[in-house]
Amino acid sequence: MPGGYRMIRYPPIVLNQQEVDSVTAVNRKKVRPKSFERKLERTAYLFIMPAAILLIIFCIVPMLGSFFVSTQKMGVDLSKAEFVGLDNYTKALSDRRFLQSVGISLKYTAVEVPLQMIIGLVLSALLAKNTVLNKLFRSIYFLPVVASAVTVGVTWQLVLHSNIGIFTYWLKLLGMKDANLLNNTSTALYVVVFVAIWKTFGISAIILVSAIQNISDSLFEAAAMDGAGKIRQFFSVTLPSIMPSFWFLLMTRIIGSLQMFDIVYTMTGGGPSRSTTTMVVYIYDQAFNSMNKTGYSTAMSEFLFVGIMAITIVMYIIMDRTSD
Repeated sequence: MPGGYRMIRYPPIVLNQQEVDSVTAVNRKKVRPKSFERKLERTAYLFIMPAAILLIIFCIVPMLGSFFVSTQKMGVDLSKAEFVGLDNYTKALSDRRFLQSVGISLKYTAVEVPLQMIIGLVLSALLAKNTVLNKLFRSIYFLPVVASAVTVGVTWQLVLHSNIGIFTYWLKLLGMKDANLLNNTSTALYVVVFVAIWKTFGISAIILVSAIQNISDSLFEAAAMDGAGKIRQFFSVTLPSIMPSFWFLLMTRIIGSLQMFDIVYTMTGGGPSRSTTTMVVYIYDQAFNSMNKTGYSTAMSEFLFVGIMAITIVMYIIMDRTSD
């Protein structure tokens, strides 16, 4: 061959039948992983089937059923149903009290959510270190979270009662006038906001504490070497690092605020003069305290669902863009 290279010819390899069968068996084994993966997929579907069935029964089916009910004129016992199409939706858009409840819900959310997030951020920064005192304060702050919302509402209603409330008693001891906060249209909503924050700020603080504790210490050490103080470290290191948890918490708080019902209903019942009648309180009132308005209240619930869904989608888009 050119270049001084020589081709070496090896004799052909001849396999007997036993060797051919062994090679064939090896090739068959190489195909087995695909069937094994299919078995794993079937097993996974079997495991998620109970949760999927519950989701369909208690979420998807009621969601479709609620849309059907919203096109009917019927009572709470679902009797004497009469198809009215989209009349309930057009009626809701022209209902002055419903639009007022939407404004109250938005006002409540605009006040409660920012205060909730600010308090949670401040407390999480102060309680992030695992000292004995910090653990004690975390436990104390979390106690209202595990309490029933109805219990919290009734308790604060008694505390702030204009005649028998301990808050009124303290004011009298100080020589001040009685503060009828829950019966004052200008203060009732803000009292409800205060009680709602008091009950739930613990969960916000705990979630953000967990996020702060997952930040690497090397980031704080590098910032300290660059001359950054505690406040600068918080805004330059802590806050950007906990943004995924912050956005998640912000989204859940907005959704929860728009659905506020239990504390409002137990403390004020929507009063005085409907100054605390949120969307859910008004929907409840129309559904259970009025005749033949179950379909109408369901239509209003659909508006609330669409609004929350739109907010959720927008929040997810913002979260994806900020994470990139």
